[in-house]
Amino acid sequence: MKLAVLGVGGAGGRLAAALAAAEPDERPFVAAVAAFDTDPESLADLDVPREHRHAFGTTSRSTGDAAAVRAAAESNVRELSRAATDAVPSTADAVLVPVGVGGATGAGAAPILIDTLRDAVDRPVYALTVLPGAEEAAAANARAGLRGLEATADTQLLFDNAGLDAPAERPPDAEAAAAYETANGTIAEWTGALFGAGEAADAAAVGESVVDASEIIATLGEGGYATVGHWREQVREPPSLLDRLLSKAEAPDGIESYSTIETAVRRSLFRHRSAEANLSRSTRALLVTMGPPAWLNREAIVDARRSLDEAIGGGGVRGGDTPIEDGMDLIVLSVCAGMDRPDRVASLMEAGAASAEND
Repeated sequence: MKLAVLGVGGAGGRLAAALAAAEPDERPFVAAVAAFDTDPESLADLDVPREHRHAFGTTSRSTGDAAAVRAAAESNVRELSRAATDAVPSTADAVLVPVGVGGATGAGAAPILIDTLRDAVDRPVYALTVLPGAEEAAAANARAGLRGLEATADTQLLFDNAGLDAPAERPPDAEAAAAYETANGTIAEWTGALFGAGEAADAAAVGESVVDASEIIATLGEGGYATVGHWREQVREPPSLLDRLLSKAEAPDGIESYSTIETAVRRSLFRHRSAEANLSRSTRALLVTMGPPAWLNREAIVDARRSLDEAIGGGGVRGGDTPIEDGMDLIVLSVCAGMDRPDRVASLMEAGAASAEND
């Protein structure tokens, strides 16, 4: 699936750059990348082409208030709309807008940018929504951002910094990029694995059941929240010189490959998710398995899809696989979509409402 990735705000811009940097050579999925911010200095630090860095409303950045940034975005809406539309090439199947809703710029401007794109681009527009850390004092911004994104984005792909090794308290701006590097790397890896799943570079890497753009678009749907579960496990050792000379490749037996996939799926469902959510509230799901062909046990994959169907309480479960001939790892992705507001989002909104009443 080909994406135009448009980061908004400091966190969103860093994530957009991280996604482009993490793109696998054999499964390219980033058709274009751009960043939008009220802070020209933050934009200058991004590894994004200069012509795709866009500053707007720079006088509003010192307030730390999403409402002020939203007003600045609305007053610059024509400029924003033109820059955002120009950043979406004809080859893109969808637009992904990374945004950290704890920050004023992302929370205030991302809904405006997405709204303008919805009018100008006949493709799905998804928000990659990053929630602030548990102790981060950003509830008012988060509430404004989440409400705006619920009204504009086709779907919000949710990541929670509270569970992604991000710092509990927001560091000074000068240290923010380094402090969130680990969490951003995790988000980029998981998101890249999902959207790059069907982008095999050669015919030999095409799976028995292909995950193409239409499968991902149908799973994410329109409206609501989605979370992604991810599990990576090394299943092969790098071959020795003798193994390569003899064309010798280790192959698992059926029991081992079945058990490995079964365990990986359960871990992706219940231990390693992008955000805590009640999966039974999902209406759609997608299971993707990637790795050495010998480890893609078809019986295990079929049974795993049944397990995913049970986890979401029955719905539409799609699936596919991506063989990686020289791969060392088995990777499983379980996407659950079509959820109403998760409890973590609801609690942030309640905290934001209480903060507004106390001001």
